[in-house]
Amino acid sequence: TNIARDMNSVSNCLETKGEDTKRIVSLLPSITEIVASLGVANQIVGITHECDYPPEAIKGAKVVTTSDITPYNMTQSEIHEAVCGSLLSGQSLYGINREIICSVRPDIVFTQSLCDVCAVSYPVVLETCAKLIAGPPIVVDDNDDACQISNGELCPDVISMEPNNLEDVIKTFHVAAKALGGLKIQNRADKVTRDIRSGIEKIRRTVEEKPKPTVAFLEWHEPLFTGGHWIPDMLEIAGAKYTMCKSGERSAPMKDEDFILIDPDYILIGPCGFSLDRALEDTLAIYKKKAWWKELRAVKEGRVFALDGNSYYARPGP
Repeated sequence: TNIARDMNSVSNCLETKGEDTKRIVSLLPSITEIVASLGVANQIVGITHECDYPPEAIKGAKVVTTSDITPYNMTQSEIHEAVCGSLLSGQSLYGINREIICSVRPDIVFTQSLCDVCAVSYPVVLETCAKLIAGPPIVVDDNDDACQISNGELCPDVISMEPNNLEDVIKTFHVAAKALGGLKIQNRADKVTRDIRSGIEKIRRTVEEKPKPTVAFLEWHEPLFTGGHWIPDMLEIAGAKYTMCKSGERSAPMKDEDFILIDPDYILIGPCGFSLDRALEDTLAIYKKKAWWKELRAVKEGRVFALDGNSYYARPGP
């Protein structure tokens, strides 16, 4: 296919690059945080419209993506319908501004193909990067200085991060470090991941003798969606019994009646991509929209918690 052929062109450039400082474009907020944790935040020249942390990584970087939806002004139900419509039509929810990505002249583009709802779809990334290599010349205005990007001048490596569970998330630090090159960066990845594993073991030891309550995690509730991928690992480490899905499985829709049957000790709600304030607002709305909600044990006993899904649960990074 054209995409496969274009990807070969992108990949072939890897052999010609050394360990010099690389100009980085990150197409996912979690990747921006991972790259920054490796000590190269100042090399990030392009980010997404969703990247908001850390400050040193986003300061001065150009936003290279566009979005067809405005989730902050939509209900969860409206967002779900928009997402389903886009996926059914084979369209990506997000796009890449070719002129802007040309202007930042990336050496390496970090992306993902795990979830088309979270970021620019992988085929769109490959197509755009292929055009940077083989497309017609583009004239862009960079800080009032016109510059021409000619055929073959740009040859960015495309590195896709694919974490399915928590162990995969930890490995992505090493994937990024290897792609960026340099012993210092790889040593930094070793330290960051050691610290993460140390923190995980500390939590395990803290809860190992305690009872294991049943916990339900919802990453969406119009309709209900289970917390998948690394969420089961996080809950297991924290001492919870979680049966809604297994480690590494995708988040999946769930019928109201099936959730009622679980009737967990605790209910955690961390809507994907939403802040704590939005999570709290939407959680309170459930009480009005679902008559059966008030009959659950966790609701009656005050054990329902709204979480910052955007910062801590849907963003697999440091």
